[in-house]
Amino acid sequence: MAAKKEYKMININAGELFKQAGSLITKNWQMLALLAMVVVFFMTKNDYGALKKSMNIMSTSYQEQIVAIESSHREELKLREQTINKYKKELEELTIKFDNGIENINKERQKNIDKFKRDFTEQPDELAREISEQFGFSYVE
Repeated sequence: MAAKKEYKMININAGELFKQAGSLITKNWQMLALLAMVVVFFMTKNDYGALKKSMNIMSTSYQEQIVAIESSHREELKLREQTINKYKKELEELTIKFDNGIENINKERQKNIDKFKRDFTEQPDELAREISEQFGFSYVE
C-alpha cells in the first residue's frame, strides 16, 4: 500500500511573521542594503548604456549637421563673391556709359554755344526768332 503523507499545518500569525522578519532585517541590514545597491547598479547600468549610445548617435548627427552647414556656408560665400563681382562689372559699365553720356552732352552743349555765337554775329534776326519760338519772348529792337 501506498504510504499516506500527513501534512502538518503550521499556524503562524501575521504578527509573529513580522517580528521574525524585523529581527532578520535588523541583524542583516548591511547585507540587504548592499544587495539593494547591487540591484540598483545593474538596473541603471543598462540605462547608462542606452544613454551613452543615444549620446553617440546625437554626436554623430551633430557632426553631420555641422559638415552640411559648413558646406552650405562655403556655397553661400561663393555665390556672394560672384554677385559682388557681377555688381562691380555692371557698375563699371554704367560708369563708362555715364561718362560717355556726360561727354556727349558737353560736346552737344558746346556745339549749341558755338552755333548761338555764330548766329548772334552772323544772323541776329534768326537767333531772335528762335529764342521767341523757344521761350515765348518777343523781340524788341
